[in-house]
Amino acid sequence: MAVIGTLLALLVFFALFGIFLTQYVPIWMTDNEAAFTSAAGTSFLEFKSAVDTQYTLGGPPVLGTPFTLSSQGIPLIAQPTQGSLTFLPSTCPQGFYLKGTPGATAANYGQPVDPGYCIFENQTISIGPGGSSALSLRDSSGVLEMLLPNRYYSSELFYYEDDGVIQAQSQGYQIMAFSPPFNVTSFAGNTTVTTSFLEQFGNATTVIAQGSQSVYSHLRFSQLITSNGRPTAPSFVYSYEIGTQYPCAWSQFLRAQMNVSGLPATQYNWTNPVTHAATVPYTGSCYNPTGVTTVIALNVKTVNYATIFYAGVEVTMGVGSA
Repeated sequence: MAVIGTLLALLVFFALFGIFLTQYVPIWMTDNEAAFTSAAGTSFLEFKSAVDTQYTLGGPPVLGTPFTLSSQGIPLIAQPTQGSLTFLPSTCPQGFYLKGTPGATAANYGQPVDPGYCIFENQTISIGPGGSSALSLRDSSGVLEMLLPNRYYSSELFYYEDDGVIQAQSQGYQIMAFSPPFNVTSFAGNTTVTTSFLEQFGNATTVIAQGSQSVYSHLRFSQLITSNGRPTAPSFVYSYEIGTQYPCAWSQFLRAQMNVSGLPATQYNWTNPVTHAATVPYTGSCYNPTGVTTVIALNVKTVNYATIFYAGVEVTMGVGSA
């Protein structure tokens, strides 16, 4: 009888333990990974806010943001889910067509040599500050990204490029979680553009660990660029062009901004400056697993005022990098 009682007790224990493993553990880990995802989003928001504060106020010169790199686990039952945090300082290995570059023409001047594999930003004002000639800012965008390979909650990826934070899930769902300071407004017959142009540089770094890691932004330069045309030409053209792996997020964001700008549809277009094809509405795939980039372009005509916050930050990770 003692043996039978022991066996029955073991059966009850294993039955309850099985229920715990199949029912309670997934719920527990889903909550842990949801909190992990929320913490990652908060860290990206704080990092972006730190960078925006630095270039708009001119300091402080160094700010650090902690990033949690793993979820909570379940002792003896489930390991924590580890994320990977990566910074890539340069994403256009073949560079841009410049004057004197082989293959450079009037049509592709200032454009990346291989726009299909180049994450970049290009902003142009046809009349620069003080009525000068056209001003063009171009950069191979540095990117900060974090992959969360969640096992119970949905896998997520956060991506910081061109002063905007994108949140993406597998198979193409993507949104502009925290938008860049891009505004186009029309008031009293005047069209105003306000935006930022952010360069990120530093050493390529990847961190995979438990606990947390601090990411530092070192403000290296900042400049406010403004234009209000010339006395003989009080309006000008503003062009905004990006190459991105997340075209759905960028096209949706820019389209929403223009829809609330108050500008008539005849005052702007979405034409690629090289191919002359419309880039918005974007109808291609949102999911680019091989790193292929897509060009999204916006051209605003008869602009009266333009303000660009031009800045550069060095991104570093780890203790001592500050």
